[in-house]
Amino acid sequence: MGRGYSEALLIAVYAEGNDSLGAELCKLCVKANLRMIHVAKSLHVTRMTLYSWLRGRPIRVSNKTRVEAFMEEVKKDMESNILPVCSAPDSLAYCLKIRGTET
Repeated sequence: MGRGYSEALLIAVYAEGNDSLGAELCKLCVKANLRMIHVAKSLHVTRMTLYSWLRGRPIRVSNKTRVEAFMEEVKKDMESNILPVCSAPDSLAYCLKIRGTET
C-alpha cells in the first residue's frame, strides 16, 4: 500500500506531549490504514498541508470543522469494523465516500 508513513513522521506524531489535532488525525489514519493522499483529497487540502498539520502546525478554523467531522466518521467506522481498509483502492474509495463523491 504505497510508501506508507515515514519513520520520522511517526516518531514526531507519537512523541510524548504531541497532542495536537493533526497528531490525533495521523494516529487515526494509521490505525484505519488510510493513505495520506486520499485523506488530503477528502479534506480538500494538499498533501503538504496535511503533513504540516501532522507535524504540529496549526489548523485554520475553516478546516478544523472538516477535520473533526472526518475524524468522527473514521472513529465510527473503526468501531463498526468498516475500517481498517486493506488496499490503496479501498482507501481511495473510502475517502471519496466521506467526501461525498464516488470514484
